[in-house]
Amino acid sequence: MIAYRFGLDKTGAIRGKPLTTARQLVGDHDAQHRYEEAASAVLSHCFPLKVTPAFGAILGESPIYLRFVNTKPTAAYQINNNVTIFAPR
Repeated sequence: MIAYRFGLDKTGAIRGKPLTTARQLVGDHDAQHRYEEAASAVLSHCFPLKVTPAFGAILGESPIYLRFVNTKPTAAYQINNNVTIFAPR
């Protein structure tokens, strides 16, 4: 699992560098490194988001918490601005 916290600007782009808030990786050093690089690549590939001007105007109000979890998907609840992405092996 690796988790990030970041904010978005009014254009849907990540503001600054995402902060890694948690890292719990398993496997050998190479596997851990590949997982972390893949999670980072997702951030650079998926942002900026396409947003409307009205939605873009409110993006800067709250941080976004994004977790990449390398386990079987489970029933999970999402509270506020937390997002979990399951990436099963």
